[in-house]
Amino acid sequence: MRSRRWIIGLLMISVLALAACGEKNAASGKESSTLRVGYGQLYGAPLADIARAEGFFEDENLKVEMISFTSGGLDALNSDKIDIALTFGTAGPLNYIAQGADFTFIGGHMEGGQPVVTKEENANKYKTLEDFKGKKIATVRLGTLDVIFKSALDDAGIDIHKDVDFVEVKSVADVLEAVQSGKVDVGLSNTGHLTKTEQIGLKPIFWSNDLSQNDLCCRVTVRGNISSDKAVAYKKFMKALIKAERVKLEDPKKNLEASKPTFKQLPEERVNEIVNEKHLINSADPNKKEVVNTWGKMQDIGYIKNVNNIDLDDHFNLSMYEEAIDELIKENPNDDYYKKVLNRFNKQNLQS
Repeated sequence: MRSRRWIIGLLMISVLALAACGEKNAASGKESSTLRVGYGQLYGAPLADIARAEGFFEDENLKVEMISFTSGGLDALNSDKIDIALTFGTAGPLNYIAQGADFTFIGGHMEGGQPVVTKEENANKYKTLEDFKGKKIATVRLGTLDVIFKSALDDAGIDIHKDVDFVEVKSVADVLEAVQSGKVDVGLSNTGHLTKTEQIGLKPIFWSNDLSQNDLCCRVTVRGNISSDKAVAYKKFMKALIKAERVKLEDPKKNLEASKPTFKQLPEERVNEIVNEKHLINSADPNKKEVVNTWGKMQDIGYIKNVNNIDLDDHFNLSMYEEAIDELIKENPNDDYYKKVLNRFNKQNLQS
């Protein structure tokens, strides 16, 4: 009997200790949160990988479950199977919004790094956009470079329906095969295939960065109607990504090491090519202005229609990113880096 009372006493002490710990965490704003984050296998998730490796999620008492997709990531977000879609482009989420999806942009992840490729012996034939007239071009519809390249041609006065012949394929691997075999003259590729591009005798001739000053790839996309608990978790996530962006800028080797587990089937040289290619920029900033520009480009080239009833402003929530920056500045009052991040945010999201 005495033994039983002793056990019950220990249990009660444990319960009280856990309750006190919970109150302490709540009081300090460090209550635990969990997020399911989807990413595309081809691009990986460099900033999230760094945040995990450097303990930035742990610092925020945030548990992040990373889930890879070969396809269907945005469908998973739409059906509440994941909380965040991290590396599924900008055009893709915008296309879902045009079809009625309640998606919201809260941050950024990738910009640039998408090459236009052709056979090495033909590379000198392409100096300007005019040189693409009359050519067959392989592309993956609604890919980042697909929208950027077609928009650049359109802006240059080149009719994308008459002056060039776009051949739509299912994957970037199909793009490269079509160029190598001579079925097309040019292909719209991406960073993750540079090694293969060179191995089969192809060469980048333009980069998305050359075609658009602020070309956007992946946005941090969530479902709308964000609860207060989710808002706290998303703020923590963006705070970790902002810190991770700094690590990548200052130490690309850490980026490589952090990304190795994500691409464990690939050699180190290939992983480095994917995550540290010089044209690829990892920025956590939402860059609302350029997302809005992309929305306009997609209308100009006929990808989305009849969207006058959609107010794109309703599909942004910048408060979590702002709060993340504010916290970082308060935590690091003598560090000018986060003040620069705030200035960039103001320019790319708030100023007209």
